[in-house]
Amino acid sequence: MQRRALKYTKFGDPREVTELVTETISTDLGPYEVLVRWLASPVNPLDINKIQGAYMMKPTLPAIAGSEGVGKVVKVGSSVTTLSPGDKAVIFVLNSPCWTDYSIVEEGDLIKIDQRLASLQGATMMINPPTAWLMMKMGGMEEGDWIVQNSANSGVGRAVIEMAKEKGYHTINIVRDRPNIKELKDELIRMGGDLVWTEEEVKKEGRAFKGRPKLALNGVGGKSCLQISNMLARGGMLITYGGMSKAPHEISTSSLVFNNITAVGIANGVWMMDPENKVESDRMLREIQEYFIRGVLNPPPMDIHPLENYAIAIKNSMDGKHGKQMFVIQEEKSSKL
Repeated sequence: MQRRALKYTKFGDPREVTELVTETISTDLGPYEVLVRWLASPVNPLDINKIQGAYMMKPTLPAIAGSEGVGKVVKVGSSVTTLSPGDKAVIFVLNSPCWTDYSIVEEGDLIKIDQRLASLQGATMMINPPTAWLMMKMGGMEEGDWIVQNSANSGVGRAVIEMAKEKGYHTINIVRDRPNIKELKDELIRMGGDLVWTEEEVKKEGRAFKGRPKLALNGVGGKSCLQISNMLARGGMLITYGGMSKAPHEISTSSLVFNNITAVGIANGVWMMDPENKVESDRMLREIQEYFIRGVLNPPPMDIHPLENYAIAIKNSMDGKHGKQMFVIQEEKSSKL
């Protein structure tokens, strides 16, 4: 079988080391292997970091890029029990790359999902929504509690807004100032955000705000982390899931010593792969799929690209001036094998 694949043979600038190749692969499967036809996959920050060689887990080179995606099962090995041809599946672990037409994946690296999920929903359900879900669980949130978050217009931030609204939590959402700031504020409020402030407005509005958030979610670092940690209620929790600013995460001494806040980090993939968390992880994934199907949760705004436009998709993802970039690799109804 022939396939296209976005590959890299060395670590470096993704705009320079990634190339689209055509190659032949065998479709003879081992007992626990699955042949998957990939439908869609986003360009996530971790994909960029993996190609750069800056991510914690370095793939063996040469490697196919991609870490999150949805596909259709084409063929299964003789001992596979959880998947059948025609099933829709998503990647469970980050070492099953999917910026390709087809790949052979271990059964345990895939999760069968509801057939009602659209490709763009399935392609974005395994990183950002679980991170948002798990952080709210860790914070011990109860109905009526407040969350403050930076990077509120990111994929994680948007998932927090939508799921918090469904669960009865309130959100203060902090974004960077920009020319279209009013449009962005209006959008996040329509999604369910209670308050939307720029980082500059936090200095004034934060002091005047009478409530104290129970949970602060940090995807930026630097001074932005300092801002949201200072807003926490006594005994509140700061959870860091990213560092978009690439600056060290700042927390004031008074918040730690006198306000008794807790500061922790999160890697949802590590949590999901721990066998002790399987029951709770399965419940989380069922809930996320239900939210998508009901329209409670939505994929973030995104630019759609075929694999051939990979250079544009990667460039747009890296320059920080565009929204989510998504590869639609093959149409869901395609019969091509």
